[in-house]
Amino acid sequence: MFERRSASRTLLNETGSISVDEHRSLPCIVYDRSLGGVRVALPEAEIVPDSFVLSLDASNEILVCSAVWRKAEEIGATTNGVSSLHPGRPAAREALQPA
Repeated sequence: MFERRSASRTLLNETGSISVDEHRSLPCIVYDRSLGGVRVALPEAEIVPDSFVLSLDASNEILVCSAVWRKAEEIGATTNGVSSLHPGRPAAREALQPA
């Protein structure tokens, strides 16, 4: 099988959350991650906007993401920026605001 990714991926299977808007986030599972992207799964994938903020629970990282593809309950996205923050994460709301 031909590999289309430009960077190898690391299997994670870790919990996280996706900020849908400034008032609501959805729990998700981050299946894998590469240098420039992630694959996440959540039952309500259809309501996630094309640009979103992903918070990784284990590492307290926040990733600004852009959806590239979608399947039933999965989203593949590129990561545009990374921040290491602690819970509470006010920067997650700021990342959703247009510049």
